[in-house]
Amino acid sequence: MFFCIQSTFLFAVEPEILDYRGVKYVSGGMNEAERKIMDNLASRFPMHMVLTSTAVDGPISGALVTVKNLSGDVILEEESRGPLFFVEVVGGRYTIDATYNGQTLTETKDLTGRRYLRLRFKFTQ
Repeated sequence: MFFCIQSTFLFAVEPEILDYRGVKYVSGGMNEAERKIMDNLASRFPMHMVLTSTAVDGPISGALVTVKNLSGDVILEEESRGPLFFVEVVGGRYTIDATYNGQTLTETKDLTGRRYLRLRFKFTQ
């Protein structure tokens, strides 16, 4: 007699480090295992964003993130794959727009003189 015991394992696929016109970024964190992987990658990226919504129970994905330099040039524009979004940028002033469900939040921040820039975008829609 042969018995098969099936067990379910939750495997986290390491979020892929992507490139947009020479700017590296990574996004993810939809479950605990993926958040741990993102935490391990965080030190490689000076700009850290956390994207949340009061209208959603749990982590969100699909927010459009746009990063502009001091001159107003778009250096990155991509959709998030989770609530965490990390960008490899050099020191300077950046304007970041995050859009989710028709709501756009904007922050302008300086990375100059600090190692990391942490931003939190909390949507109400």
